[in-house]
Amino acid sequence: MLIPQECLRTRSEITAISSLKDEKIAFSTRLHGVKLFSVQDCSVTKNLSIELLGYKTTALAFSLEQNLLAFANETVIYILNLENKMILQTIRTNDGVVEILSFVPNSPYLISGTNCGRVMKYRYDGRSQLSRLCSFPYSSIKHRTRIKNNYVSALASHGSYVASSGYGGAITLIKLNSLSNRVTIEASKVRINALCFLNDDTLISGNIDGVIQIHTLKKHKPVKNINTPFTNIKNILLMPNGKHIMVSADSNKLILIDTQLEKVVSSDYLIFADKVEHLIVNARNELFVVLQNDELLKITLPTVEDLKSHILHNSLDQAFKLVESDPMLQGTREHKRIEVLYENLYTQAINALINSNAKEAHRVTEILQDVSSKKDEISSIFSAFKHYNRFKTLYMEKRYALCYAMCDKHPALKRTHQFKKMEETFKEAFSFAQKQILIGREDVAKEILSPYATVISKRQILKLVLTHNKDFVDFSKAVQSKDYLTIEKILKNNEIFAQIPTYIALKSSTQTLLQDIETLINENKLEDATEEIKRLQNTPTIKDELKELYKTCKVVQRLNENYEQNNFKVCYEIIDTQQNLDKLQLTKMLEKHWSKIISQCEEFALKGDVKSIKSTLKELLQVETRVEKTGDLLRVSFHTKIKALLAKRNFKNAENIIYSYIDIFGIDSELSFLMKTYEKMTHTKLAITLHQEKSIPRDHWLRSGLIINN
Repeated sequence: MLIPQECLRTRSEITAISSLKDEKIAFSTRLHGVKLFSVQDCSVTKNLSIELLGYKTTALAFSLEQNLLAFANETVIYILNLENKMILQTIRTNDGVVEILSFVPNSPYLISGTNCGRVMKYRYDGRSQLSRLCSFPYSSIKHRTRIKNNYVSALASHGSYVASSGYGGAITLIKLNSLSNRVTIEASKVRINALCFLNDDTLISGNIDGVIQIHTLKKHKPVKNINTPFTNIKNILLMPNGKHIMVSADSNKLILIDTQLEKVVSSDYLIFADKVEHLIVNARNELFVVLQNDELLKITLPTVEDLKSHILHNSLDQAFKLVESDPMLQGTREHKRIEVLYENLYTQAINALINSNAKEAHRVTEILQDVSSKKDEISSIFSAFKHYNRFKTLYMEKRYALCYAMCDKHPALKRTHQFKKMEETFKEAFSFAQKQILIGREDVAKEILSPYATVISKRQILKLVLTHNKDFVDFSKAVQSKDYLTIEKILKNNEIFAQIPTYIALKSSTQTLLQDIETLINENKLEDATEEIKRLQNTPTIKDELKELYKTCKVVQRLNENYEQNNFKVCYEIIDTQQNLDKLQLTKMLEKHWSKIISQCEEFALKGDVKSIKSTLKELLQVETRVEKTGDLLRVSFHTKIKALLAKRNFKNAENIIYSYIDIFGIDSELSFLMKTYEKMTHTKLAITLHQEKSIPRDHWLRSGLIINN
């Protein structure tokens, strides 16, 4: 049983908590700043009383890698060093009150969401926003400006992707460095408060109706809904085993979900004295839970190391009790190991009973008498062998139907050599009957199989041979020759044939072949992949998949050709229009190069250096699928110039750049804010014409002198 340990109890609301480097945990409170404490003994190692952090704070986030704190007081974001309390950056925003913040792991980026429904991207080493990633609501709504309760409710990041959810329950995914591959999911119509990436291809969301949704991102599979017994899901936490997620809702319980089985495996994994507000898990497999009563608890989760220890010390009973108490240990390699050890004991006990040595059987199984998952099965061994003498008599009399019935009622008898011999005899009879049918001697086949006609467990397989013998013969031949057209035709009228082991093996091998082709494509072995596709092209069950793989081969070939010709602009456009190329080695290399030069250009943009951006990107400035990102870089560089000139009170040059900006980009919300600042500082109204006030496309700058005169 998992026992929570009380770490701390605060005097005000805990607003955020995060694991940091050096085995430390940081959390913030509504009124008393930030505390850092050691995970070993829950002792506070540092109190950070921060003047600006308090009841006015509307959002907060910690950075694991950099030991940074970001917090927002409505429209101002502060970046603070947790080591020395120094404010590193102050970012003033103009897109509404910041209500949610999130650092992107292994990057210099910070994502924010506002009460205007906007998701913005910043660098924590800069003072200006870099991009608007998306806006909510996603769907077209009349009188959008009249929405009074707009929001961004959840953020998550994984690799190059950021996911966000907001008004209307939609989820938007986008590549952070290119603003390409935008995908919007509208599977939920209600507020989503929790998002979590399971892996590269899977995103999990939790909404206020208490529904967990599993979204498969790249194969266009339907959304999987898992109903929980609670409402208002608040947190989704991926467990270290990568298979389970822990979920908290408007409840004092934690829910455990198996993402592979796609079901709740425990609706009361842990129960607390008050409702759960926050939870995190650290690298030591320790769970930290914040309750509504401002209590912080620590729970050490069982690990496979504990199972290994029990196995090493021959404590099989303790190992099983540990697995029973924690579903997250089920299915692990160590769990499979203790099942093998149990199987050995089970076999020893049966062998002892076969030799009429009940005392030895009891001695062998004694260690597992109190293991609830094995107690009934072990008890059934002794019950079964009370009928062993009768079973041997029936076997000697070849009364197989009664023998099989007795074994169905007492499964332990299936471990006897008599049962194994019966099965061998049946297989031989069945195989011989099949051969008789193939040469047209159905009467002989029926005669051979007649002793098994009343055996319930054999009825289905006998029906395959005796009732549908012609179809069975044709089907067997089709499977053997891999004649998929005939297989599909027969299956339409005889679904039961799908249970034949040879067909199951063929189907499994076909799926493996598809995976092998995909691997060949990712490794750029296009000729080998094409040959495999041609070999399988007459397979109706995977016809659509083969078409897609063949199209992918052609796309990769075109990508290779453009790469060899140094036409990188087209390369990136191909990558962005074909999402299934993400795992290609060439794609990874090109994306790495893009991230490197974009990082440089962001630094130029934050310095107002348009010229360096253009010279660095060159032809990549006009990658059609990424103009949103490159356009944002140019806009930010202009914003930075205008701000710098206003700060120096160089109003004439600031005015000129504002007019230039309008000619190139039009008037947007960011420029509107700067224009108001200019007019307030100069007490002068800018001369804006009706033509200039008209909105223009976001990519209008591509046709401006900024590019044409490049």
